[in-house]
Amino acid sequence: MKYSIGFSNSRSPRYSPTRRRTTKKMIGTSFSGLGFDKHKQVKKYTSRNIGSKRVKRNDSKGGKNPEFKKKLKKALVVFAGVSFFLGCAGLIGVGIYLKKLGNALPSPDKLVDRSSDQSTQIFDRNGSLLYTIYGDQNREFVSLDKIPEHTRKAVLAAEDAEFYQHKGLDYLGIAKALVSSVFGKQRLRGASTITQQLVKNTILTDVLGEQATERTLSRKIKEALITMQVEQTFTKDEILQMYMNEVALGGVNYGFQAAAHSYFDKDVSELDLAESALLAGLIQSPGAYSPLFGSMPEMAKVRQTYVLDQLKQKHRIFGIDDEEIEKAMEQELVYSSRKIDIKAPHFVFYVKGALEEEFGTEMVERGGLKVTTTLDLTLQDIAEEELIKGVDANKRLNVHNGAMVVMNPKNGQVLAMVGSRDYWNTQDPRVDGNVNIVTSMRQMGSSVKPFVYLNMIQQGYGPWLATPDIKEIAFNKYKPPNWDGKYGGFMLARKALVQSRNVPTVYALQLGGIDNYLQLMQKLGIQGIENKASYGLSMGLGSTEMRVLDLANAYATLANSGIRHETTSVLKVEDSKGNVLKEYKESEGQRVIDEKEAYVTNWMICDLDEFGDRYGRHYFYVGKRKLCGKTGTSDGPKDLLAFQYNQSLVVGVWNGNNNNEVMPGGWSSTISLNISNSFFRRVIDNYNEFKYNRPPGIMTTKVCVDTGATPAEGVECKTEASIYIAGRAPQIDNRKKVEVCKANGLIPTNLEQAKNLDLVDVKTLLTTKLENAAQEEAYKKYLLGLKDSSYILDLPEEGLCPLPLGEGNAPVVEISKPISGGEFEAGKSFEISGNVRFLDSLSAFTVTVNGVSVPGVGVSTVKADGTFVVNYVAPSISTLNIVVTARDVAGKTDSKSVQIQMKGSSSASIKIIKPANGKISKGAEILSTVSGGKADKVMYKFGGINYSLDAVEVAGGWSGIFSPPDGLGLGSKKITVKALAMVNGVEIESPTVELVVQ
Repeated sequence: MKYSIGFSNSRSPRYSPTRRRTTKKMIGTSFSGLGFDKHKQVKKYTSRNIGSKRVKRNDSKGGKNPEFKKKLKKALVVFAGVSFFLGCAGLIGVGIYLKKLGNALPSPDKLVDRSSDQSTQIFDRNGSLLYTIYGDQNREFVSLDKIPEHTRKAVLAAEDAEFYQHKGLDYLGIAKALVSSVFGKQRLRGASTITQQLVKNTILTDVLGEQATERTLSRKIKEALITMQVEQTFTKDEILQMYMNEVALGGVNYGFQAAAHSYFDKDVSELDLAESALLAGLIQSPGAYSPLFGSMPEMAKVRQTYVLDQLKQKHRIFGIDDEEIEKAMEQELVYSSRKIDIKAPHFVFYVKGALEEEFGTEMVERGGLKVTTTLDLTLQDIAEEELIKGVDANKRLNVHNGAMVVMNPKNGQVLAMVGSRDYWNTQDPRVDGNVNIVTSMRQMGSSVKPFVYLNMIQQGYGPWLATPDIKEIAFNKYKPPNWDGKYGGFMLARKALVQSRNVPTVYALQLGGIDNYLQLMQKLGIQGIENKASYGLSMGLGSTEMRVLDLANAYATLANSGIRHETTSVLKVEDSKGNVLKEYKESEGQRVIDEKEAYVTNWMICDLDEFGDRYGRHYFYVGKRKLCGKTGTSDGPKDLLAFQYNQSLVVGVWNGNNNNEVMPGGWSSTISLNISNSFFRRVIDNYNEFKYNRPPGIMTTKVCVDTGATPAEGVECKTEASIYIAGRAPQIDNRKKVEVCKANGLIPTNLEQAKNLDLVDVKTLLTTKLENAAQEEAYKKYLLGLKDSSYILDLPEEGLCPLPLGEGNAPVVEISKPISGGEFEAGKSFEISGNVRFLDSLSAFTVTVNGVSVPGVGVSTVKADGTFVVNYVAPSISTLNIVVTARDVAGKTDSKSVQIQMKGSSSASIKIIKPANGKISKGAEILSTVSGGKADKVMYKFGGINYSLDAVEVAGGWSGIFSPPDGLGLGSKKITVKALAMVNGVEIESPTVELVVQ
């Protein structure tokens, strides 16, 4: 017979003292109804058949041995008798036990007496009370017929859709639990029919006392027996009525009547389908999923959706229209805002959830535990104040919420946790105050970048790595933009990290490997990134969702030089009698990052060598005390994050809106980082340890900033100091300077001639290879495409550098000296020089003066660079016509000519004799004398001012009056003067005299 799911009031006679007595009388004879006869028969049948088969087998093998058969038959009879006796005794014992259980079962028409429940208290580390979990504060009985039918169906859909069909036990589930316990080394857990839940959470403690909390097989057997007795004693409606009045629904609320009042401020009879599904969804883990009192309130909607989906999928059972279900899914729930006396609510419910996971909801909510947590209420108050102040200051940028966690990196203890700006603000979807953002999954943005570079370091690289910050680079089809739209070219990994460049980070992730990065993050305790198949290189920019709490502990591991501690929130748990159930013990932690690798990472993000080029630099100091850390901003931006640390504290800050509204103009470097820094300013006097000692094996070097390689001896490049781990040194930069022809890029075979004509560029031949071979082609394309690039990556071939030639590639002659019209002194040598440009080689080269070839001049006079120099002496005063002619092997020629004047020589000299004291004033006379010849003209030329004057011949020399025009600003200015004279057509000059104008 199957039970009906009509939810009517038709049921077997209600529970009464008379019926209970009747039940007691029946207990001893109720085995058949519970199925025990069936189990006896199976056991008896099996034993008999097994024995029978064994006898036959032995008989066939043993041959003819009547004596053996006789003894075996006797033994089997004795064994059967003993088994029968023990079975009867066991059944009698079970019967007596079940009779005892019947006396202990509660009435289905009233609440179970919980007078023995005791309140659990949660304290901070210094003994300040944070919250009291009252054992039995809010319960109210309601009969099943007062509970809406859709509410009952929601409960069944959530917990036990086959409730009206089964006999109370899920045998398959129990079997799976036993197998898991034996082979999987998991805690013993049973299945969860509604009857089993009712027994476990309501009746078991009253019947078994302290044994109810044991996780043993015998306790599970007793629980199963009690469950079967409950099914025999009560109707299904009575069981459901008891369940819906006793089930925990978050906070101090037990039963749907209390929950309806607490969550929605209405009677249970007024609950609609959406509200019913919400409450039903909480049953699985009310301490976690409660939207008002849970550690994971965001899961309330998830569970509600699950319940509604179950109602939809099992329409055959529940009969609720899809349209009604869809309407419930879209309905926005409004919760009542009832505040409770609690401090650090997000932390308290985080701790409560962890305790329930370990000790069970019953023990936590009714066991009278005394829980000492890691929280420091003083730090908690400061964190709340700074967070609220920071959020309020940035509402103009649409920043309405924030969260903060503070940890001790030396032991992983949580010292402060603020899950939202206002826990009680549940009406504003931007705040959704019950949600603990610290433990919620959010995108971390650039705050994961230090771990991308740490992964790169673990693969053998270092802060010296040259990374491309270039727009053109692509990673298959992925082209990450930079947050500011700018690109800085190639830069060292250290600079790329502290300036939060996106393209270099993706490059570093590709180089270090996604698998390696995921393994690193898992070692650091990051949850939720196990399914690596769904991730790509964008995870290096924080596209994967993580918990602020987990990433804060990852930073704590860096702060602790690579030693990780599990996140800890509880120091001690005592039961109501003072017995210690759990106590925190200091540990050395687990080294998950090599000490040297941790130091190199800290060297980068802590700016240990004081490069001073990271963004928001002033926020990483409190006075002169340094802080390490990194910020992050997700797309939108929707998430702003900042993580800062020294060796005493780690602070993680998130800002944003819970409904994912963007924050135009919001930056983590000015909002979240400011909040974190403000917190540190208030507490750093008590948490100021900062000294990262360099471990052995860390080496110092200098690298070329454009290659990330150490320059070889004699190599010149712009360098930056860097470090590396011994055995993981950067490449050696053996760059060379190469002179190439501007026209064709070849190394000129006519190098000197091309250089002389400025036809050559000096290029830098880079010999180092890009560490990430996958981007080698992009690297080459970028370098060679730079405007006025001085780089080449391959040594050019040799070849002729084209020169500017004449028509038909005829030679071109250029005379640089003497200049046409120049004057030279007869009898003295002067220079005839210039250059010749030719295609291949010359067959003839001549210099003629007034038609006469200069002796000794020929092809060899022209050097490899095309230049020539001829010294010539003209014996007399005359006009000289100089012609230079070149002819190439093809017979093509070119000539150039200049004319100069040769003048007579003179042994005359001139000397300034006045003024004699080195001083001069306006109107003063300047006098010079000429000796060794007759001067035709004398003038005085001044230096330091734009002035000259002609002299007149007077008795005793050549005289001039110093009369410079006004406006020259002479003052006490120092000037020079020299005399120039023409003697026999030759210009002579006097020694320069220095004067001071008075």
